[in-house]
Amino acid sequence: MLKYTIAFLKIHEQLLMINRQKSPWQGAWNGVGGKLEPGETPEACVIREIWEETGIVVHDPQFRGIVTWEPDKEPIQGMYVFLANISAQAVMDLPRATREGILALKDISWILSEDNFGIVPSIRFFLKHTLDETKRPADYHCTFEGDEIVRAEIRPLHDRVLR
Repeated sequence: MLKYTIAFLKIHEQLLMINRQKSPWQGAWNGVGGKLEPGETPEACVIREIWEETGIVVHDPQFRGIVTWEPDKEPIQGMYVFLANISAQAVMDLPRATREGILALKDISWILSEDNFGIVPSIRFFLKHTLDETKRPADYHCTFEGDEIVRAEIRPLHDRVLR
């Protein structure tokens, strides 16, 4: 089982993102999520983390795959990826500072722009596929050298990996 979850909360053509206060990727924009607690399912974890980080209640996030990565000379790590549609009423008080960082809505086109160096680097690789609900969930695998992705691939996700 992977240790982390991440969620992308969508409203029209925007996503609710957090500018991280802490390492890793301090100062970069990311989805919301966090670490699974003992005995917790990935879905329960992401629902809890969304609430803790944003104050938004999500009941049925869509599982969209996993992101795995190989850091320099370390074991493979990863996270479960979820997508949830939210209402405009849920995000009326933005941008807003929280203990985790600054929450704000960002245009999907801005997030995916090749000129954007302000997001966690792996997001540009997997987000477009993740947002396309006609695509099956997949394993988005990245190999890093330092903070740079040197190889990225989309691999089929085997049923045994799901939740």
